[in-house]
Amino acid sequence: MSSSGFKENFERGEKESLDYDDSAFYYFGLALLTVSAIPMTWHFILYPIMYGDMNINHRLNNCNCYLCNDRMAKRSKKYRFSWLNTWFVIKLVFVAFIWFLSYQCYEIVKDIEPLKNFIPNELLGVETDATIAQVKKAYRKLSREKHPDKNPDNPDAVEEFI
Repeated sequence: MSSSGFKENFERGEKESLDYDDSAFYYFGLALLTVSAIPMTWHFILYPIMYGDMNINHRLNNCNCYLCNDRMAKRSKKYRFSWLNTWFVIKLVFVAFIWFLSYQCYEIVKDIEPLKNFIPNELLGVETDATIAQVKKAYRKLSREKHPDKNPDNPDAVEEFI
Protein backbone atom coordinates (compact mmCIF):
# COMPACT_ATOMS: atom_id res chain seq x y z
CA MET A 1 0.00 0.00 0.00
CA SER A 2 1.45 3.31 -1.06
CA SER A 3 0.95 6.01 1.49
CA SER A 4 1.09 9.55 0.26
CA GLY A 5 0.75 11.44 3.48
CA PHE A 6 1.21 15.00 4.53
CA LYS A 7 4.38 14.18 6.49
CA GLU A 8 6.24 12.94 3.39
CA ASN A 9 6.05 16.38 1.82
CA PHE A 10 8.33 17.77 4.52
CA GLU A 11 10.98 15.03 4.63
CA ARG A 12 14.05 15.11 2.46
CA GLY A 13 14.84 11.41 2.61
CA GLU A 14 17.78 9.54 4.07
CA LYS A 15 20.40 10.75 1.61
CA GLU A 16 19.94 14.48 2.19
CA SER A 17 20.20 16.07 5.60
CA LEU A 18 18.51 19.33 6.46
CA ASP A 19 20.63 22.41 7.09
CA TYR A 20 19.75 24.73 9.92
CA ASP A 21 20.36 28.45 10.00
CA ASP A 22 22.45 29.20 13.07
CA SER A 23 23.63 32.61 11.91
CA ALA A 24 21.71 34.38 14.70
CA PHE A 25 23.98 32.67 17.24
CA TYR A 26 27.09 34.12 15.59
CA TYR A 27 25.59 37.61 15.24
CA PHE A 28 24.57 37.55 18.91
CA GLY A 29 27.97 36.18 19.94
CA LEU A 30 29.80 38.83 17.96
CA ALA A 31 27.71 41.61 19.48
CA LEU A 32 28.04 40.30 23.02
CA LEU A 33 31.78 39.66 22.79
CA THR A 34 32.51 43.02 21.20
CA VAL A 35 30.38 44.94 23.71
CA SER A 36 32.22 43.27 26.57
CA ALA A 37 35.72 43.27 25.00
CA ILE A 38 35.96 47.03 24.48
CA PRO A 39 35.44 48.08 28.13
CA MET A 40 37.54 45.15 29.36
CA THR A 41 40.39 46.24 27.13
CA TRP A 42 40.22 49.77 28.51
CA HIS A 43 39.84 48.84 32.16
CA PHE A 44 42.23 45.87 32.38
CA ILE A 45 44.91 46.77 29.81
CA LEU A 46 45.00 50.36 28.58
CA TYR A 47 44.18 52.23 31.78
CA PRO A 48 46.94 50.61 33.89
CA ILE A 49 49.49 51.11 31.11
CA MET A 50 48.58 54.76 30.53
CA TYR A 51 48.04 55.87 34.12
CA GLY A 52 50.24 53.46 36.02
CA ASP A 53 49.56 51.79 39.29
CA MET A 54 46.64 52.94 41.38
CA ASN A 55 48.47 52.19 44.66
CA ILE A 56 49.86 55.70 44.83
CA ASN A 57 47.35 58.05 46.35
CA HIS A 58 47.82 61.23 44.32
CA ARG A 59 44.89 62.89 46.05
CA LEU A 60 46.80 63.42 49.29
CA ASN A 61 46.95 67.04 50.26
CA ASN A 62 50.64 67.60 49.91
CA CYS A 63 52.08 70.99 49.99
CA ASN A 64 53.62 72.10 46.76
CA CYS A 65 57.09 72.46 48.18
CA TYR A 66 59.97 70.96 46.31
CA LEU A 67 60.45 68.22 48.98
CA CYS A 68 56.88 66.92 48.68
CA ASN A 69 56.93 67.17 44.90
CA ASP A 70 60.28 65.37 44.78
CA ARG A 71 59.01 62.62 47.10
CA MET A 72 55.88 62.13 44.95
CA ALA A 73 57.98 62.01 41.77
CA LYS A 74 60.29 59.38 43.31
CA ARG A 75 57.30 57.33 44.47
CA SER A 76 55.69 57.53 41.02
CA LYS A 77 58.97 56.53 39.36
CA LYS A 78 59.41 53.58 41.73
CA TYR A 79 55.90 52.25 41.10
CA ARG A 80 55.82 53.15 37.40
CA PHE A 81 55.68 49.54 36.18
CA SER A 82 53.99 48.01 39.21
CA TRP A 83 50.96 47.22 37.03
CA LEU A 84 53.07 44.64 35.19
CA ASN A 85 52.45 41.63 37.40
CA THR A 86 50.92 38.15 37.23
CA TRP A 87 47.34 39.42 37.42
CA PHE A 88 47.97 41.82 34.56
CA VAL A 89 49.26 38.97 32.39
CA ILE A 90 46.23 36.83 33.27
CA LYS A 91 43.90 39.72 32.39
CA LEU A 92 45.83 40.31 29.16
CA VAL A 93 45.46 36.66 28.14
CA PHE A 94 41.74 36.71 29.01
CA VAL A 95 41.06 39.90 27.02
CA ALA A 96 43.10 38.55 24.09
CA PHE A 97 40.99 35.38 24.17
CA ILE A 98 37.78 37.44 24.11
CA TRP A 99 39.09 39.40 21.11
CA PHE A 100 40.09 36.11 19.42
CA LEU A 101 36.55 34.77 19.87
CA SER A 102 35.16 38.04 18.50
CA TYR A 103 37.38 37.71 15.45
CA GLN A 104 36.29 34.10 14.92
CA CYS A 105 32.63 35.15 15.06
CA TYR A 106 33.36 37.99 12.64
CA GLU A 107 35.02 35.58 10.19
CA ILE A 108 31.89 33.42 10.23
CA VAL A 109 29.44 36.33 10.06
CA LYS A 110 31.13 38.04 7.11
CA ASP A 111 30.61 34.95 4.93
CA ILE A 112 26.93 34.45 5.80
CA GLU A 113 24.70 35.15 2.85
CA PRO A 114 21.80 37.44 3.62
CA LEU A 115 18.41 35.84 3.81
CA LYS A 116 16.30 36.10 0.73
CA ASN A 117 13.53 38.64 1.01
CA PHE A 118 10.04 37.26 0.85
CA ILE A 119 8.09 39.66 -1.35
CA PRO A 120 4.68 38.09 -2.09
CA ASN A 121 3.85 40.57 -4.85
CA GLU A 122 6.90 39.55 -6.87
CA LEU A 123 6.26 35.88 -6.20
CA LEU A 124 2.66 36.11 -7.41
CA GLY A 125 3.45 38.52 -10.23
CA VAL A 126 1.03 41.26 -9.18
CA GLU A 127 1.53 44.95 -8.48
CA THR A 128 1.82 46.27 -4.94
CA ASP A 129 -1.53 48.03 -5.23
CA ALA A 130 -3.37 44.96 -6.54
CA THR A 131 -6.86 44.22 -5.26
CA ILE A 132 -7.69 41.19 -3.15
CA ALA A 133 -9.43 39.57 -6.10
CA GLN A 134 -6.30 39.98 -8.28
CA VAL A 135 -4.11 38.48 -5.55
CA LYS A 136 -6.45 35.50 -5.12
CA LYS A 137 -6.56 34.94 -8.87
CA ALA A 138 -2.74 35.05 -9.16
CA TYR A 139 -2.39 32.70 -6.17
CA ARG A 140 -4.78 30.12 -7.63
CA LYS A 141 -3.07 30.30 -11.02
CA LEU A 142 0.41 29.83 -9.49
CA SER A 143 -0.75 26.99 -7.23
CA ARG A 144 -2.22 25.15 -10.25
CA GLU A 145 1.06 25.57 -12.15
CA LYS A 146 3.31 24.47 -9.27
CA HIS A 147 1.16 21.66 -7.83
CA PRO A 148 3.08 18.34 -7.58
CA ASP A 149 0.20 16.44 -9.23
CA LYS A 150 0.53 18.70 -12.28
CA ASN A 151 4.33 18.20 -12.39
CA PRO A 152 4.96 14.49 -11.70
CA ASP A 153 8.31 14.53 -13.58
CA ASN A 154 9.75 17.38 -11.51
CA PRO A 155 11.37 16.05 -8.27
CA ASP A 156 11.47 19.57 -6.80
CA ALA A 157 7.77 20.19 -7.38
CA VAL A 158 6.87 19.59 -3.73
CA GLU A 159 9.41 22.18 -2.53
CA GLU A 160 8.34 24.71 -5.15
CA PHE A 161 4.69 24.20 -4.22
CA ILE A 162 5.30 24.69 -0.50
